[in-house]
Amino acid sequence: MSDVKPCCAAEALRRIRQIPINGIMTGITMLDECIADVKKQNLGNESAVSEALMKKIRVYNYVPPGVAEAYTRAIMEEYNKSGRERGP
Repeated sequence: MSDVKPCCAAEALRRIRQIPINGIMTGITMLDECIADVKKQNLGNESAVSEALMKKIRVYNYVPPGVAEAYTRAIMEEYNKSGRERGP
């Protein structure tokens, strides 16, 4: 992920993607950029990947403590989908 942060609220809004978390559509800012950055790191095991993803996600998003595990599961699902969508 480039270190280019959104310059303004409008730019940040363009970088929000909604994903279901506990059955509720939730907007996650910079999700695609965070996934791309973690993929470049080639971390290997799922634990390291989820930890790195959540660390990046928390920079741009508030993650309520009571649903942190649900966020992690949903974001890992998006991470895994991103690999399948691009194909071999």
